Amino acid sequence: MPYAVLDLADPRMVSTVRAIERSLVAEGGVRRYAADTYYGGGQWLLLAAWLGWYHCRMGDMEKALACLRWVENQAAEGGCLPEQVSRDLVDPVLYEPWVACWGPPANPLLWSHAMYLILRRAFDDRVREV
Repeated sequence: MPYAVLDLADPRMVSTVRAIERSLVAEGGVRRYAADTYYGGGQWLLLAAWLGWYHCRMGDMEKALACLRWVENQAAEGGCLPEQVSRDLVDPVLYEPWVACWGPPANPLLWSHAMYLILRRAFDDRVREV
C-alpha cells in the first residue's frame, strides 16, 4: 500500500486480502504466516493495523474500526504496544522455549506503535471526510 505497487481494488490485492482474512486472522489479530512458530506463532499488532489501514483506504470503516480496536485493546498498562500477543498460538508448545532462550516478545515495539498511528490517523481522516 505505501508504494502503490497495486491499486487497492486490483483483483490480486483483493484476493490477497481475502486470503489473509481467511487463513491468518485469529481473534482479531493477524499472524505472519500459517506455520509461524516464532514465540508459538501469535497475532501481530502491526499486521492487524496494516489490514485495518487497507480496509480504511477501501472505505470499509467497520472492518477498519475492528482492527483499530483490536490493536488498542492489546496495549499494556501505560499504553505500550507489544510485537505480538500470545493467545491462540499456532504451536503453543514452542512459546516457552522461545521465552527461555530470548526472553518475552518485544514490548514495547516501535513498529507496532508506528502502524497503530498510521491506522489511527487514516481512520480519523476518513471519518472527517464523511
